[in-house]
Amino acid sequence: MAGEWFMEQIKARGGHQSDYADVVFGTVQSVKPLKIQISNQLILTDDFITLGRHVTKHKEKVTYHDWKGEKDIERTETVEIDESLKAGDGVAIIRQDGGQQFYVFEKVADEEV
Repeated sequence: MAGEWFMEQIKARGGHQSDYADVVFGTVQSVKPLKIQISNQLILTDDFITLGRHVTKHKEKVTYHDWKGEKDIERTETVEIDESLKAGDGVAIIRQDGGQQFYVFEKVADEEV
């Protein structure tokens, strides 16, 4: 029932399938200024890009548990995680409705670990 309603809403809106949000893949061409190539004809500039947490430098709270005999010693610290984009990085991007904004949410896994 809900699925039928949803499909009717999409049909009522009209337009082409590519007008809706989807996932695309690209390659970072430069960082400053930020440019990401998603096809032979399209290079995105930072005016159209929003970066997610996992492609930036950010801080996380981490809790450690260290067992000393019978006692659990817990400590929490803030660590900085640098997942900043670099030229050549492959990225996964959500192309938002209408194709005017792009949300970079993840680096595409590479062979190095």
